[in-house]
Amino acid sequence: MNDQTIQELDEAIRLNPEDAKVYINRGDAYEEKGEYDKAITDYDEAIRLEPEDATAYYNRGYAYAKIGEYDKAITDYDEAIRLEPEHAKAYLNRGYAYAEKGEYDKAITDYDEGIRLEPEHAKAYLNRGTGYAEKGEYDKAIADYGEAIRLEPEDAKAYLNRGTGYAEKGEYDKAIADYGEAIRLNSEFAIAYNNRGYTYKEKGEYDKAITDYDEAIRLEPEDANVYINRGYAYYAKSEYDKAIADCNKAIELAPEDANAYNNRGNAYGGKREYDKAIADYNEAIRLNPEDANAYNNRGIAYEEKEKYDKAIKQDPMVKVVALGMLALSIFFLYLYLTAIRSLISLESVLGVVFLIGLGITIKKFKPDKVILPKWLSKWLWSVAVNVARRFKFDVFNSPLKYAGGKVFNKPLRDFVNIIIGSLGIEFKSDKVVLRNRYAMAYNNRGNHYFDIGEFDKAIEYFNKAIRLDPEFAIAYYNKGCAYNEKGDYDRAIGDYNKAVVLKPDHALIYLSRGAVYHNMGNYVQAVEDYDNTVRLCPDYETDLVDLNFIYGGEASRAVELLERIVEDYKDSENEAAAAYYEGVSFLFSGNPGIAQENFEKARDKGFDESSKVTKHLENLRFRLSN
Repeated sequence: MNDQTIQELDEAIRLNPEDAKVYINRGDAYEEKGEYDKAITDYDEAIRLEPEDATAYYNRGYAYAKIGEYDKAITDYDEAIRLEPEHAKAYLNRGYAYAEKGEYDKAITDYDEGIRLEPEHAKAYLNRGTGYAEKGEYDKAIADYGEAIRLEPEDAKAYLNRGTGYAEKGEYDKAIADYGEAIRLNSEFAIAYNNRGYTYKEKGEYDKAITDYDEAIRLEPEDANVYINRGYAYYAKSEYDKAIADCNKAIELAPEDANAYNNRGNAYGGKREYDKAIADYNEAIRLNPEDANAYNNRGIAYEEKEKYDKAIKQDPMVKVVALGMLALSIFFLYLYLTAIRSLISLESVLGVVFLIGLGITIKKFKPDKVILPKWLSKWLWSVAVNVARRFKFDVFNSPLKYAGGKVFNKPLRDFVNIIIGSLGIEFKSDKVVLRNRYAMAYNNRGNHYFDIGEFDKAIEYFNKAIRLDPEFAIAYYNKGCAYNEKGDYDRAIGDYNKAVVLKPDHALIYLSRGAVYHNMGNYVQAVEDYDNTVRLCPDYETDLVDLNFIYGGEASRAVELLERIVEDYKDSENEAAAAYYEGVSFLFSGNPGIAQENFEKARDKGFDESSKVTKHLENLRFRLSN
């Protein structure tokens, strides 16, 4: 409709000012022009003249929603539904208004009714899928997006949303495929490029991520979020100046965005410009006082700055602290002999004293270049594990990037941080530590209930830990284990998926998820997860046996399944794949030399996934050389 149409309706109202339909029509014309206040005025008049006209209420509700007055919109949709109970669009639009208010359960109920009345309405499935996604019910969301695509296969937004659902589940290749289809349907779809770039970033494919962010910026040059994302990708590649330039642009566009300051602080930290980094973290905290990452990053920056400033003073001071550690050891030996002998072994007392002393040493003097002998590292690690188990600490709640055999041959500072972190002991003072400590307490309580077989109670406490620290990967992992014990495999997989997203390099999670897939009969996924387990672990006996990374015989089950896969490939005369999976099987059964021979054979015969072979061979070289 255009201005000419409105002029004609003006004349119609002048001639018959009591005709409600004409007011509705003019309201529609104003609405189409985006003049919602004028449209509402006309709908008001139509309702005054015809108070039982459902269309007038429905249209006024739509106009209220357009200007963000969702409560008024819902009231009008209520009235339209009262007058016309089969009004499908009133249910669907009321659902949308509830969703905009964050009331997703009510929104989904309305979408359900709208779909019942109009089962071929693609947008209804799309919107209901969004409601499920907001609730974290990604499988239901993906199913609805799939139905929307079936009904409207050219709808780029449906592919975009389904891609986001897959990404949230950690199914990145499926997400990338859907984002690609959204871009094929709409080559100007900036958010699809941004989201695909983010997914590439999650996979560690930073060059591809940057290419997509470039295109998103070309299409939407004023979108600060894309600059933040590209800046992170540059930071991950250690291209700190480019990262800072992107964060600068993001701050120019969105000066109240805490993430931009936090990410720029990271980049300054990478350049060892710690004063600038701390200033940025301060600003991020001012803008978002609940940003745990900013507190954590600021604490690290203060530590790194202190280390940087005092590096020259390390050696003599370490000797002084060592004398103090000796005195502490003598004191704790006396305490052990007189009071706590029945609680814990002498070895553990001395080991813990030594660890705490080392912790104090690295806190004060940062002996980064000192590397402990491997035998001493292994002894200290075993002490930490034994003490942790004795007092119900979470053994594996250390920084997980060091899991998988990487704990040994690390600089002293890193090694002791891992041990101390495993015991729940912190030397930092920022408030994020308190938050994480409470989360750890709930997690440990969950572990206790898990140990005694009270899985529902365990899940309750794991959920409390996650609410306090949504990035707590091990809490998700533990909750998945509890669901697995209950036989609720779908929920177990969901929690393992979240743990994998948070800690993609943690072998234990893949191993346990593979066991669940095995139980479900999904052998393809099981083998993939078992493969990832051994691919991530350079020191297989230490990681998978000494540290109890295997529970309940998963290793033998993995070998059994892999042997069946090998036979299948041999029967199909696919020698490359057979050699590859035979190599994986030998790794699980503790034969690294034979495993290496099989991987080399797979590579020579042209195994399709050559990157996996390369990674296995790198890990084996590391293992066999130590």
